[in-house]
This record gives sequence, C-alpha cells and structure tokens, in this order.
Amino acid sequence: MDIDFDLYGKVVCAALLHDHSIYMSEFGHHRIFSMEAKGILKSAKQGFVTENGYFVDRELGLSIAQHFNQIDDKHFPLDKLVSEDLKKENLKILNLVKEYNYKKNNA
Repeated sequence: MDIDFDLYGKVVCAALLHDHSIYMSEFGHHRIFSMEAKGILKSAKQGFVTENGYFVDRELGLSIAQHFNQIDDKHFPLDKLVSEDLKKENLKILNLVKEYNYKKNNA
C-alpha cells in the first residue's frame, strides 16, 4: 500500500473518533477518557490526528510517525502507535496547528 505521507503530514496528538466527532489531547488517550464522566468514549475508535487534519488509526499513525521520524522509543504493541511513542516535539506542532487554525478562522 502506497501512503501519501505529505497528504497526511506529521502526527500531532492522540484522538478518539465517536459519532463523527473527534476528541483530541496532546497528553494521550487516557486524558481524553478522563474528560467525560459517562464513559461513552471508552468504545470510541482510537487513533491520532495529523497536522493536516486527518484522523488516522493506530496502524496508519505508526507508519506516518515512522516516516517522519517522530518516535524515540517504541512501546508495546509494536504494530500500533501509542501516545508514549511520540517525541515531545509534537506538542510544538500541535500548538502551531492551533495557531494556524485560529488565524485562518479569524481572518
């Protein structure tokens, strides 16, 4: 399978997809789960958001993160991306994306 890595861009944060809504946190999936009391998100699809706004699952996220050299130390499972795998520089990328989107939406 050929992946257009430039289309997706770098992985920027952990995310959950539930009922066509994306819930994001730069601190990992566990932080998203703790934000809601009803437990609805426990069954949500887990993945990541890329700098170009795509939600990707853990497998594609791993391919993207490896391509862009975003992993310092790979944690278990080896075939899926977990939040702990990502270098801390991703927080900087997420903040730049937020700033860009703010400027774009308030222009």
